[in-house]
Amino acid sequence: MAEAGTPPPPSGGGRSSRGSGSLTIHLADELEVYFNEVAHGRPVGFVASPKWKPPTDVFETDDALVIHMDVAGMRLEDFQIELADGLLKISGERVARRGGRRHYHAMEVQIGPFERRLRLPVAVDSDNIRKSYEAGFLEVRLRKLVDR
Repeated sequence: MAEAGTPPPPSGGGRSSRGSGSLTIHLADELEVYFNEVAHGRPVGFVASPKWKPPTDVFETDDALVIHMDVAGMRLEDFQIELADGLLKISGERVARRGGRRHYHAMEVQIGPFERRLRLPVAVDSDNIRKSYEAGFLEVRLRKLVDR
Protein backbone atom coordinates (compact mmCIF):
# COMPACT_ATOMS: atom_id res chain seq x y z
CA MET A 1 0.00 0.00 0.00
CA ALA A 2 1.30 3.52 -0.80
CA GLU A 3 2.20 5.93 2.00
CA ALA A 4 0.10 9.06 2.44
CA GLY A 5 1.05 11.63 -0.16
CA THR A 6 2.73 9.01 -2.36
CA PRO A 7 1.00 8.13 -5.62
CA PRO A 8 0.08 4.47 -6.03
CA PRO A 9 2.37 2.39 -8.24
CA PRO A 10 1.34 2.34 -11.90
CA SER A 11 -0.53 -0.71 -13.12
CA GLY A 12 0.83 -2.97 -15.84
CA GLY A 13 4.32 -3.36 -14.43
CA GLY A 14 5.19 0.34 -14.56
CA ARG A 15 4.52 0.78 -18.27
CA SER A 16 2.18 3.52 -19.33
CA SER A 17 -0.71 2.52 -21.54
CA ARG A 18 -3.47 3.97 -23.65
CA GLY A 19 -6.81 2.29 -23.46
CA SER A 20 -7.33 -0.91 -21.59
CA GLY A 21 -6.40 -4.54 -21.65
CA SER A 22 -3.37 -5.85 -23.49
CA LEU A 23 -3.53 -3.27 -26.29
CA THR A 24 -0.89 -0.92 -24.90
CA ILE A 25 1.68 1.46 -26.28
CA HIS A 26 4.92 1.42 -24.33
CA LEU A 27 7.69 3.98 -23.99
CA ALA A 28 9.79 2.47 -26.80
CA ASP A 29 6.81 2.78 -29.14
CA GLU A 30 6.24 6.39 -28.05
CA LEU A 31 9.89 7.20 -28.77
CA GLU A 32 9.64 5.63 -32.22
CA VAL A 33 6.53 7.71 -32.97
CA TYR A 34 8.28 10.87 -31.78
CA PHE A 35 11.38 10.10 -33.86
CA ASN A 36 9.32 9.45 -36.99
CA GLU A 37 7.29 12.64 -36.56
CA VAL A 38 10.21 14.96 -35.80
CA ALA A 39 13.10 13.46 -37.76
CA HIS A 40 11.12 12.71 -40.91
CA GLY A 41 8.83 15.75 -40.86
CA ARG A 42 5.62 13.77 -40.81
CA PRO A 43 2.50 15.44 -39.42
CA VAL A 44 1.91 14.96 -35.70
CA GLY A 45 -0.30 11.94 -35.05
CA PHE A 46 0.93 9.93 -38.04
CA VAL A 47 2.80 6.80 -37.01
CA ALA A 48 5.30 5.91 -39.71
CA SER A 49 5.71 2.24 -39.01
CA PRO A 50 5.76 -0.47 -41.66
CA LYS A 51 2.39 -1.76 -40.45
CA TRP A 52 -0.17 0.05 -38.34
CA LYS A 53 -2.58 -1.60 -35.91
CA PRO A 54 -6.30 -0.84 -36.18
CA PRO A 55 -8.21 -0.67 -32.87
CA THR A 56 -9.55 -4.15 -32.17
CA ASP A 57 -11.96 -5.68 -29.63
CA VAL A 58 -11.98 -9.39 -28.80
CA PHE A 59 -14.84 -10.98 -26.87
CA GLU A 60 -16.57 -14.31 -26.34
CA THR A 61 -20.17 -15.40 -26.67
CA ASP A 62 -21.50 -18.81 -25.60
CA ASP A 63 -20.44 -20.40 -28.88
CA ALA A 64 -17.95 -18.04 -30.55
CA LEU A 65 -14.89 -15.86 -30.23
CA VAL A 66 -15.58 -12.53 -31.94
CA ILE A 67 -13.11 -9.93 -33.19
CA HIS A 68 -14.27 -6.42 -34.11
CA MET A 69 -11.77 -4.25 -35.96
CA ASP A 70 -12.32 -0.53 -36.56
CA VAL A 71 -10.96 0.02 -40.07
CA ALA A 72 -13.10 2.23 -42.31
CA GLY A 73 -12.74 2.74 -46.03
CA MET A 74 -12.21 -0.84 -47.09
CA ARG A 75 -14.08 -3.78 -48.61
CA LEU A 76 -14.49 -7.29 -47.24
CA GLU A 77 -12.20 -8.73 -49.91
CA ASP A 78 -9.39 -6.35 -48.81
CA PHE A 79 -8.77 -8.38 -45.62
CA GLN A 80 -6.56 -11.46 -45.30
CA ILE A 81 -7.29 -13.75 -42.35
CA GLU A 82 -4.99 -16.59 -41.33
CA LEU A 83 -5.24 -18.95 -38.35
CA ALA A 84 -2.33 -21.20 -37.36
CA ASP A 85 -1.27 -22.66 -34.02
CA GLY A 86 -3.74 -20.56 -32.00
CA LEU A 87 -2.57 -17.31 -33.58
CA LEU A 88 -5.01 -15.28 -35.68
CA LYS A 89 -3.52 -12.84 -38.18
CA ILE A 90 -5.70 -10.17 -39.79
CA SER A 91 -3.99 -8.01 -42.38
CA GLY A 92 -4.65 -5.76 -45.34
CA GLU A 93 -3.84 -2.38 -46.76
CA ARG A 94 -5.84 0.82 -46.68
CA VAL A 95 -4.96 3.06 -49.61
CA ALA A 96 -5.12 6.85 -49.65
CA ARG A 97 -8.32 8.39 -50.92
CA ARG A 98 -7.93 9.99 -54.31
CA GLY A 99 -8.27 13.72 -54.76
CA GLY A 100 -5.12 15.30 -56.11
CA ARG A 101 -2.27 16.99 -54.29
CA ARG A 102 -3.01 17.96 -50.69
CA HIS A 103 -1.34 20.13 -48.09
CA TYR A 104 -2.09 18.40 -44.77
CA HIS A 105 -2.48 20.33 -41.54
CA ALA A 106 -3.18 17.12 -39.63
CA MET A 107 -2.98 13.51 -40.68
CA GLU A 108 -4.52 11.03 -38.29
CA VAL A 109 -6.17 8.55 -40.64
CA GLN A 110 -3.69 5.72 -41.07
CA ILE A 111 -3.02 4.44 -44.57
CA GLY A 112 -0.82 1.65 -45.85
CA PRO A 113 -0.42 -1.96 -44.74
CA PHE A 114 -1.78 -3.04 -41.37
CA GLU A 115 -1.66 -6.21 -39.34
CA ARG A 116 -3.01 -7.55 -36.06
CA ARG A 117 -1.81 -10.81 -34.54
CA LEU A 118 -3.94 -12.16 -31.74
CA ARG A 119 -3.19 -15.15 -29.53
CA LEU A 120 -6.59 -16.83 -29.17
CA PRO A 121 -7.68 -17.41 -25.56
CA VAL A 122 -9.85 -20.45 -26.41
CA ALA A 123 -9.74 -23.34 -28.88
CA VAL A 124 -11.65 -22.61 -32.10
CA ASP A 125 -12.72 -24.53 -35.19
CA SER A 126 -10.22 -23.48 -37.85
CA ASP A 127 -12.61 -24.66 -40.58
CA ASN A 128 -15.39 -22.34 -39.39
CA ILE A 129 -14.21 -18.73 -39.74
CA ARG A 130 -16.81 -16.17 -40.79
CA LYS A 131 -16.10 -12.57 -41.62
CA SER A 132 -18.33 -9.62 -42.40
CA TYR A 133 -17.77 -5.91 -42.96
CA GLU A 134 -20.28 -3.18 -42.25
CA ALA A 135 -20.14 0.53 -41.40
CA GLY A 136 -16.32 0.52 -41.18
CA PHE A 137 -16.05 -2.50 -38.87
CA LEU A 138 -14.65 -5.90 -39.76
CA GLU A 139 -16.16 -8.73 -37.73
CA VAL A 140 -14.41 -12.09 -37.58
CA ARG A 141 -16.38 -14.84 -35.87
CA LEU A 142 -14.68 -18.10 -34.88
CA ARG A 143 -16.75 -21.02 -33.58
CA LYS A 144 -15.42 -22.27 -30.22
CA LEU A 145 -14.65 -25.96 -29.86
CA VAL A 146 -16.71 -27.75 -27.24
CA ASP A 147 -14.76 -29.62 -24.55
CA ARG A 148 -15.56 -33.29 -24.65
